[in-house]
Amino acid sequence: MVCCGLATGGWLLVRNITQAAGPARTAADGFLADLEAANYSGAYERLCDRTRDQFTRDAFESGVRAQPKLRSHRILTTSVTTINGRASGFVSAELTYDNGFVDRHSIPLAKDGDDWRVCGQPY
Repeated sequence: MVCCGLATGGWLLVRNITQAAGPARTAADGFLADLEAANYSGAYERLCDRTRDQFTRDAFESGVRAQPKLRSHRILTTSVTTINGRASGFVSAELTYDNGFVDRHSIPLAKDGDDWRVCGQPY
């Protein structure tokens, strides 16, 4: 009986973590897909207000254009935490650029209402 309770509790914990991390992962994946497609305006819209306050749309786009073009990405890990009622997370991704360089990058995220947004140094 105890084993069944532990198994059920473990399954519920994993399910809840997956449900919390899934939307954060999706937000980072969409941001990176926009960069790959050169949809810099779309990527900018995925930034949180605090980050958009630090970068105008033009400054963000020119900063991205000054770097090698992102060719592909692969999400490696997603972590989500809630502290004092504020949800935040990090997505670790492997980025491959047109010049062949491969980089592991951590993308900071913050929950904004029902949406997850890239928040902090985005790229």
